[in-house]
This record gives sequence, structure tokens and C-alpha cells, in this order.
Amino acid sequence: MKTGIVVGKVWATKRVAELPSGALLEIAVEEEDEMDERVVAFDPLGAGVGERVLITQGSVAKAWFKDGNNVVDALVIGILDEQAAVKRGKKS
Repeated sequence: MKTGIVVGKVWATKRVAELPSGALLEIAVEEEDEMDERVVAFDPLGAGVGERVLITQGSVAKAWFKDGNNVVDALVIGILDEQAAVKRGKKS
């Protein structure tokens, strides 16, 4: 799983029939204070631009579709409210 920020929606006027109805989002993936990777993910939850999301990719994303639909490779599985900061060696 990865976290990222929704930077926009992706619109397709033509799509394969196997792609379910729903939003496709462009997500800037967060990695060690860098955001240079972007993915397009299917969003069944209704995330908006600027929100932090949790995404999964590959076989886990494909398995979410019970009808055997295997065209989605990235899936939004959560909209994050906040991220807890954990400091090693210090107790709060």
C-alpha cells in the first residue's frame, strides 16, 4: 500500500467495457518526502482533489472486483483523515 495526494481527475470519453463506472483519479504518490511518481487509480470512495488517500496496486486491487474484472491495477482503498507522527525513542 502507498499513500498519495489526489491531484486531479482523469476523464475518458471512450473506455473498455470491462472498466467499471466510477472515477479515475491522478494521484501523486508520497515517498520519503518526495512526490515524483504519479498513478491513475480507480476510486469507489469519492475522494476529492487535495485529499490524502491510501492506494493498493496489482493483484490486491484486481481481487477487489468480484466479477473477475482484471483491468484495474490501482485502487483507492481509503481516504486518510490524518497521519500520526511517531518518534522513535520518545514517549508522549
